[in-house]
Amino acid sequence: MPWRPSSQQFNWLALFAAAPALVLTAQVYVTTSGIVYSLDDAYIHLALARHILNGHYGINPGEFSAPSSSILWPFVLAPFTFTRWSEFLPLALNLVSILVAVWWLLRWLSDLMPPIWAFFATTAVALSLNLYGLVLTGMENSWQVTLTIVIALSLVHGRFTLAFWTSLVVLPLLRYEGLAISLPVLAYLVLMPGQRLMAVLAGGIIAAAVGGFSLFLYSHGHSFLPSSVFAKKGVSFMSDIGRSTAIEHNVRMQLFLVVCAAAAAVLYLHQSKYKEAVLLVGLPTLLHLTFGSYGWFGRYHIYAYAWVLILFVAVYARTRLYQVVFLNVVLVVCLGVSSIENIKVTLNTASASRNIHDQQRQMGLILRDHLDEPVAANDIGFVVLYGRHYVLDVLGLASYEALRRQADPAAGDWLGPLMEAKKVEQVMIYDDWVRQKPANWIRVATLTLPGSKVVVPFDQVDFYSANPAAAARMRKALIEYRKGSRQAAKMLTLEP
Repeated sequence: MPWRPSSQQFNWLALFAAAPALVLTAQVYVTTSGIVYSLDDAYIHLALARHILNGHYGINPGEFSAPSSSILWPFVLAPFTFTRWSEFLPLALNLVSILVAVWWLLRWLSDLMPPIWAFFATTAVALSLNLYGLVLTGMENSWQVTLTIVIALSLVHGRFTLAFWTSLVVLPLLRYEGLAISLPVLAYLVLMPGQRLMAVLAGGIIAAAVGGFSLFLYSHGHSFLPSSVFAKKGVSFMSDIGRSTAIEHNVRMQLFLVVCAAAAAVLYLHQSKYKEAVLLVGLPTLLHLTFGSYGWFGRYHIYAYAWVLILFVAVYARTRLYQVVFLNVVLVVCLGVSSIENIKVTLNTASASRNIHDQQRQMGLILRDHLDEPVAANDIGFVVLYGRHYVLDVLGLASYEALRRQADPAAGDWLGPLMEAKKVEQVMIYDDWVRQKPANWIRVATLTLPGSKVVVPFDQVDFYSANPAAAARMRKALIEYRKGSRQAAKMLTLEP
């Protein structure tokens, strides 16, 4: 008789399956002498959450901005930002998310194979989906994938519990891409007798929340979407969609996802499950390929991979195809090959955190401990979290005005006048990200990444000042910073 774990043993298996996230956390702690997330964006959310707690939406007091691509995540963080432990809150929340995700996956896979094999399969799936690496980004993507897993497995089992409905409503509030899952699922449920009322109610809540937030942004002079969406996807992304450029790129980069979705749809059609083929597989995949993105350190596409993979395995397991050993081997090999990039991201997470520590955190420390005045920057996470003065976001995540000005091909020197209007005289930027620099800028120093570049766009940050007096203040601050540690002296090069 095969061994079946008790509830307590099953929970222990789930804990062991989630344990690599703790190992990765320990590796990051050793590498950065603390906890530094692998993406600078996590600190933008923390800074925004701190201002939300004080009744303001934005990163600069008195200036409205929408730097977060998540409606809900900054509000989840906000109640705890008054404590000195607030920087660890995203990690704590994401550790819970990985535990929930592997528990659901393990429970499902235990129905398809012996428990010990289910344990190894769960760990392999979590690794292939970068679930462990997502925890250390400090971002909402970890919970995005977890909620996607809960929704998919609830549909597979036909169990529409409170966890299912909650996940269905919260998912698009956590990330806009969640609409690619929630909307088709709601359409599917509306066509299912007995679930129509709840589906309509859930759809109404989503529409009210997403629509209400869009109106909130628009009422403050912004577009209906956060400026961070346009800054990261490019202000021309809607025209790219119209020209099918975005879809073509996504199909090329996510060929395994497309093939897997097509195979799942064919199997559902073969079983005469037409609504499942169209609404649960076809439409979510099409929406993701049209409006979604791929990559950015193993984040943007993971939810779609988890969704399609679960639905494919579920319908594949109901056929007799799984009895063909050769076919099973081919599928495992294809999954492994398609997961190489995600696995690389997981393995490079500690190095990415070191990048953020050695570049963005140093920018924040310079501003907090030595310069202490307004600044323009293009990676603003630590800068806005540690700084006490106005921060002009050159990239445009937190400055809709900067985003609009740089989108104009004829703008020329748009940054100089904007800095003057905002009374900013100091700059920390990647040189290549400003096409035309103001003529009055004075280069003061360069901060060079000591190790290999993993997650930061460039290995050098250049420091400029708008006039000689500002340059003297900047030089004095950087000289003091260099005295702080041997590493600071090694990274920072002052202009003659």
